Amino acid sequence: MAYSSVSDELVEEFNPKKEEKEGSILEVGDQAVWSLSSCKAVKSLLLGFGIDQLRDDSTDTYWQSDGQLPHLVNIQFRKKTTIQNIWIFADYKADESYTPSRISIRAGTGFSDLQEVEVVDLNEPNGWIAIPLKDAQDKIKPMFSDLEEKICTPDQLCPKPDNSALVFGKYFTDHMLEVSWDSKRGWAKPVISPMHNLQLHPGAKVLHYAIELFEGMKAYRGEDGCLRLFRPDRNMARMLSTAKRSSLPMFDAEEMIKCIKRLIQIDKEWIPYSTTSSLYIRPTFIATDPSLGVASPNEALLYVLLCPVGPYFTSGFKPISLMADPQYVRSWPGGCGAMKMGANYAPTIYIQKQSELLGHQQVLWLYGVDHQLTEVGTMNIFLFMLNRNGERELVTPPLDGLILPGVTRLSLLELAREWKEFRVVERTITMAEVIQAHEEERLLEIFGAGTACVVCPVSSISYQGREYNIPRSEPSLSQRFLKTMSDIHYGRVQHPWAVNI
Repeated sequence: MAYSSVSDELVEEFNPKKEEKEGSILEVGDQAVWSLSSCKAVKSLLLGFGIDQLRDDSTDTYWQSDGQLPHLVNIQFRKKTTIQNIWIFADYKADESYTPSRISIRAGTGFSDLQEVEVVDLNEPNGWIAIPLKDAQDKIKPMFSDLEEKICTPDQLCPKPDNSALVFGKYFTDHMLEVSWDSKRGWAKPVISPMHNLQLHPGAKVLHYAIELFEGMKAYRGEDGCLRLFRPDRNMARMLSTAKRSSLPMFDAEEMIKCIKRLIQIDKEWIPYSTTSSLYIRPTFIATDPSLGVASPNEALLYVLLCPVGPYFTSGFKPISLMADPQYVRSWPGGCGAMKMGANYAPTIYIQKQSELLGHQQVLWLYGVDHQLTEVGTMNIFLFMLNRNGERELVTPPLDGLILPGVTRLSLLELAREWKEFRVVERTITMAEVIQAHEEERLLEIFGAGTACVVCPVSSISYQGREYNIPRSEPSLSQRFLKTMSDIHYGRVQHPWAVNI
């Protein structure tokens, strides 16, 4: 990484309070000026610094120095949807002159998520250097401008299935997107290439410790012929949150969305010409380094697959029955229930099979001694009911760490609050409350919501040896939500959630 010396005159101009002795970082044009001799940050780039104490705002954790830590400062890049941090570490010379002899540039979202991207040795008499921010910033994000495209030859193209034959996740498009990462070089350039199998060492961390995550999003072919994504920024924000929890590196969300858009453009003929079908997008992030040590990965692969899909449930928009058995728990406080990682899904498959053997379509996941409702299958759950005051109320469990922060969930809540026709509440719901509302005929409707199915009504719940038939209000709220969302997806109405490709 290139750096340049800083003159004493520039130091004097930008460092009026030289009596402060902790270290400084200043902004001069597109450069960051770093010094060990002053702690005053003239610009608001400096988030945290100091030998004795460092606060990491992303985790509310205080990191105490044992007296051996090198000096460090932090630059934060703010964008529309992402925050990226560059931390600069400086080693002292042995003579305790407090002149830095080595600077380590480390990138990440916070102190607990740092990857060294560059080491700079220096010997500047006044302790100041200027480091171009872009050099460090480019290390921590895949760049759309560097995207390489390897397009299928005619003989590599696959036949496209009929819309009537579409089954969720069975068919894949001709191309895929890949971006590799390692701790020394950061992100490699993104590559779009023909669909192919991955080559993994049998010791890859993803195969042993499930260091893996994924997202689910869709592209739609509108009735006006335009291609649209639905709120991709929300999926990328959730993916970054899960990546942090999985000790996987951060990436630039906006750049990733650009790469995904380009992949879709190349395979756009795979988007069904139908208003009941769509193109499912599966961004996936795995740890690939061949090491059996239980530790943060040093190598990873971010890739994206595309699948044309029809309705998630082959029965279409028909109510489903649920099995609610409190002996099975999907998530718990302090766990990863709010993260979209593969490890959350594997343990649920066996329970799903048990519900099917009993004649049900999905599992209603409960938690705690009071049997709180959390999710239904892989969907968020909603109850439409009359409260004790006779007011209509849409209720869904809160984002307390037990449930996934669904993009569809968020969208339905925002639509309902925009309509202002009934109360919208995020709170804990128990089976006892559901049963009481059912017996008092205050329960109007229950439905699930998620990317795959959008909205799915519930017909019945089997709980502790009894079957509870769930009514549906007419006209049903779930149908209204489905129509409103479909109108946005397929361009019947203009909406900022629909992003043109």
